[in-house]
This record gives sequence, structure tokens and C-alpha cells, in this order.
Amino acid sequence: MPIQPRCCRRSNRARLLGLLVAALPVAATADCVDRAVSWQVAHVSNTSQWAELDVLGRKLVRETGTLPGMEFSVRVRCGDWNLQAQLSQLDGSRFYDGQTSTGVPVTSRSALRQLHGNLQATLNVAEAWQLGTRLSSYTLWREIASAGGASGYPERYDWTMLSVGAQWKTGLGPGQLRLAAWSGMKLRSSMLLSLPGRDQTVMQLGRMNQHELEAGWRTQLGSGWYLQGDVRYRSTDMGQGADAIIRRSGVPVGVAHQPRTTMVDIPVSIGIGYEF
Repeated sequence: MPIQPRCCRRSNRARLLGLLVAALPVAATADCVDRAVSWQVAHVSNTSQWAELDVLGRKLVRETGTLPGMEFSVRVRCGDWNLQAQLSQLDGSRFYDGQTSTGVPVTSRSALRQLHGNLQATLNVAEAWQLGTRLSSYTLWREIASAGGASGYPERYDWTMLSVGAQWKTGLGPGQLRLAAWSGMKLRSSMLLSLPGRDQTVMQLGRMNQHELEAGWRTQLGSGWYLQGDVRYRSTDMGQGADAIIRRSGVPVGVAHQPRTTMVDIPVSIGIGYEF
């Protein structure tokens, strides 16, 4: 069940991040003698895993699949400071293995669309080391397809993370190897739930922690052009959310919450860029 694009699905944060991507080269002009600006476009293939668990840690839902898409980034180096803005959009599906609200096992598919943007600033603290911080924004549309007697429904998740991290780089062959690690926690999060025959409900999600490991290799192609490959391992743990009242035409008919959810993403990207 593909998720159709809609203009209204573009969040304000995604628009803001797009403006910041365009503004980064301008921000690196005056008062910076030692400066370099680069842009990069890459194809991404993300191996995605999703699991929902009950209060005893037993799996209620398990999803696995691949989300392909594109990624665009702009980087600015100004002296010892390094600034980066990045936007990506992934679309795909995952196999759904779960159960209905009455506990009956069911298999289906979930259609996914993910918008992810981040702003990152790092400082060179040694020849090979950088320390920094990152602000990340995620919007995830998830639409579970109907299966048997169970009706599917759409969800939209929004969350923002603040992370700190370190990066190390060294020469390797004809290019440069980069290793990085990031750890963060949420600033805000919510989920919009649209159950069949019910009013839309905004649900508050639980606490969130995220850890990411990254390895990248870059080699020059000549005349400012370069080729870069990256692989990341990102683990996100979301605690059980608060109870929300489910209504039909404004009348309460039930209570629901988002169970504890774990997400593992392994995006692999190959991109080409230009530095000037």
C-alpha cells in the first residue's frame, strides 16, 4: 500500500532545514580566511527493523524491510569549525508480523515514508579528532495495510533529537577514512493516530534514546569532485507513551498508547560531491 505524496505532509521543520541547507554557503563568507564549502548528493538504502514490546518485554509487532531514497548535504569548514546540514527522504515497505487488538496473530505490510534532517557542528580538537553536537528532526509516515479481518490504519511520528559525538579520521589508500559515534536524547515527540471510524488522536511518546556509529570513506576524483561511501548503524529506543483518549465524533470510546518501540536502521549511501 504506497503512501501517496501530499503537499500538507511537509512539516515546518523540514522546510526550515531546507532553508538552512541553502543558507549554509552564504553563512561561510566574511571573516573566514581558511574556508571550504562542499555539497553532496547520495543514493541511500536503509535496512530497517521495528519492534513493539509489551510491559514484560515480549514482542507484539516485528517489522523488517528496506527503505531506499536520496540524501542531500552541504558542508562548510571555517578554520577549526565544521558545519553540516543534511536532508534525506526514504520510501519503502516492511513486512509486518504482529497481532490484532484482540491478540489474534496477523501478517501484513507497512508502507513507510521518512523525512530526516540534521544540523551538525563540530570543532577540530586535534589533528585527527573532532567533537560536536547535532540537532536531528524525523518525520515518519507508517501505513499498516489491512489483512484478513483486521483493518489497516495510518500513523505519523514526529520527533527531534539532540546528540553529542566525536569523529576520527585518517588516510586510507587513495582516500580518507572517517569513524564517528553519536549519542542523543529527544527534545520533543508525538504521534498522530488515525484509527478506522475514530477521530484523529495526537499521542505523546515516551522517553527516547539514540546511539549511532558511522564509517565513511572518501576519495578525490579530480577538479574538486569526490566520491564518498558511508555506512551507519542507528539504534533508537522509545519508551511506552502516555495513555490517550480515543474518540468517535468527540465521544470517548477507549484509551490507547504507543508501546515501547525499538528501531534499528542501517543506511548505506554512495554519493558524489564537489568542494570549492
